[in-house]
Amino acid sequence: MVATAQHEASEVGLQILRAGGNAIDAAVAVGYALAVVDPCCGNIGGGGFMLIHTADGHDTVIDFRETAPRAATAGMFLDPAGNPVRERSLYGYLAAGVPGTVMGLDNALTRYGKLGRAAVMAPAIALARDGFALGEADAAIIAARAERLGKDPEAARIFLRPDGGPHPAGDRLVQPDLANTLALIAEGGPDAFYRGPIAAAVAAASAAQGGIFTKEDFAAYTATEMPPIRCTYRGYVILSAPPPSAGGTILC
Repeated sequence: MVATAQHEASEVGLQILRAGGNAIDAAVAVGYALAVVDPCCGNIGGGGFMLIHTADGHDTVIDFRETAPRAATAGMFLDPAGNPVRERSLYGYLAAGVPGTVMGLDNALTRYGKLGRAAVMAPAIALARDGFALGEADAAIIAARAERLGKDPEAARIFLRPDGGPHPAGDRLVQPDLANTLALIAEGGPDAFYRGPIAAAVAAASAAQGGIFTKEDFAAYTATEMPPIRCTYRGYVILSAPPPSAGGTILC
């Protein structure tokens, strides 16, 4: 069984399992597929946590949340009077952290997967290069954010129609640049993302638009593996991610 936010990603997970991959192979393949077919939420520009339970009983968590750029300051989201400027922390390059998804997924695959990087990333690359049909929910999300997307020429080029309007459900979203990025990662691993032309391009775009990312921020990023937190409920053992994850501490 594979359950994800998008049926295309679920199919990718099943495809990997049928090809002989294990649950980690499928999860990593799904993670990259969601970067393509879940444009609002699944992406290689973010981060997360992966809770892993292996067949031999080993439990672990990989923390690959985003980290603040080294130039970040406590007051960068405040006005001169010390009042919060809400938009600064929500939109644009200043609001983003150094992404951890690529490092986290690759760590999981290398340590606990069976298949190679190229095999698990191939379906996502194909989805980005060939496109997929937007569903009703995806189209509604893009429409709700069309005005803001339109303020960024690159975002508009990718996610809006040539006339500036949002794509309706059923339109095919093709992302050749993302396909090329994923192909670079499939071939070169995390170094292609954190130490190569991708990091340089992000740093340059950030500098041009008021951000503070540097190539050095990307090169310094690491993911961390740690034991999960553990508690019991009505005789059941519950495992979850420790801080900085919030959900695990709420559960336990």
